[in-house]
Amino acid sequence: MGAKLRAAWDHTPLPLETLGSIALAALVQRAQPLRLPPWTRPTGWMVVGGGLALVIAAVRERGPGSLDEPGALVTRGLHGRSRNPMYLGFSMVQLGLAGATRNIWMLVSCPMSAWLLHQSVLREERWLRARFGVEYDAYRAAVPRYWRPSPSRA
Repeated sequence: MGAKLRAAWDHTPLPLETLGSIALAALVQRAQPLRLPPWTRPTGWMVVGGGLALVIAAVRERGPGSLDEPGALVTRGLHGRSRNPMYLGFSMVQLGLAGATRNIWMLVSCPMSAWLLHQSVLREERWLRARFGVEYDAYRAAVPRYWRPSPSRA
C-alpha cells in the first residue's frame, strides 16, 4: 500500500456499525435471498459513488493527524455543513450497496445501523466537548450534526 493511501486509511474512521451491518446482510442474503427490483442496481451504484466521494473529500479536507488525538477542529468545507461528513458518506455507501446488490436485508438493516452509528456520534460529541470546550460548543451551535443544505439562491 502506498504511503499516501496508508496515511489516508489510518485517518479514516471505519464505522464498525456500518461495516458489520453490511457483512451480516450479505450473509443473510446468501442464506435467504430476497431481492430488490432491478432498477435499484444503477441507482444504488450512484449512491455508493456519492457516498465514497463524500468520504474521500472529507478525509482529504481533514488532512493529516490523529483521529484519536486531533490537534484542531476541522470546521471548513464539508465540515462546515456537517459535523460528521465521513459517517454520512459511509451510511450512503451502505444504502447504495443495498440497491446495487439488490439486497433487501441490507436495506432493512440501514435504520438499525444508522441508529448504532448515531450512538457512536453522541459518544464522540461528548469526547470532543471535553477536548475542545467552548470552541466545540460554538461549532456545534453553528453546524448541524448530519447535514445543512446550501442556502437557496433566489
